[in-house]
Amino acid sequence: MSGVPSGTVTLLFTDVEGSTRLWDAERDEMAAALRRHDELLREAIEQAGGYVFKTVGDAFCAAFSAARAGLDAALTAQRNLAAQSWPTSRPILVRMCLHAGVCEERDGDYFGPAVNRVARLLTVAHGGQVLVSGVTAELLSDELPDGVGLRELGTRQLKDLSRPERIYEVETALLVTQSTAGEQPTADADPADERDPVHIRCGVGSVRRHGPWVVPRRLQVDIGSGTLLLDFRHAVITAPDLDIQVQIGNGSLKLITRPGIVVDADEVELSSGSVRVSPSAEPDAPAELRIRVTGQMGSGTISARSG
Repeated sequence: MSGVPSGTVTLLFTDVEGSTRLWDAERDEMAAALRRHDELLREAIEQAGGYVFKTVGDAFCAAFSAARAGLDAALTAQRNLAAQSWPTSRPILVRMCLHAGVCEERDGDYFGPAVNRVARLLTVAHGGQVLVSGVTAELLSDELPDGVGLRELGTRQLKDLSRPERIYEVETALLVTQSTAGEQPTADADPADERDPVHIRCGVGSVRRHGPWVVPRRLQVDIGSGTLLLDFRHAVITAPDLDIQVQIGNGSLKLITRPGIVVDADEVELSSGSVRVSPSAEPDAPAELRIRVTGQMGSGTISARSG
């Protein structure tokens, strides 16, 4: 690109989910994967006219003169990342976020409140997800590409920032991890490493976890009259156990498993609802993940079946 964006710019921040764990367990494979990751990120950013002003480990910081260019770079990068065959035991999943604001540019770097806000926004994103701030959503509202939408995820008070941020998720078929109606983003930067539970809320409508999503150790699920689907067929399992604590009104929790995943929901307290757990399609398969469901349910349903 010609020149460095200045004044009001759109910032794109990215980083790899769970990279510390992968480096520790698969050093050689991770080194090769990160070289390819860096190539794909830099290529997508520069093709969209962006400027990479900083890299820290596997994190990229880039600036664009327009919000649409930043979005194009993020979507191109996610599409190319998803198409790779990675040498690591699980796919490389990258979380991304976009925020627009006035920045101070000095010696090729950027400073100011906008930089702080985009960095905080990145901490609530999942791997494979692109989040945008409220001001960026307004800039993009009239120029979204075909097949791309923005879903409002609510307002969050981001750490150390005085003004809450209204957060939107970019929705398109190419993204491998999506949160849908009624779900709030988690503040955990790496959910599978945290002792605090990851929260999923579904008032009405439906929420899905599918594709190569990273399974945390603990889930706290609150369902009103909606439906939550947890599809484990292609999930990335990083621990042998998953505890799911549920609070369900008259909605539904549906689990789709694969051989080696065992579900126990015997301790759920029922009012007038029902629990149906189908046996594994391959009962002799070694247990890869044991899911324990506990909590309370009104007139809803919990079901688990092998996909």
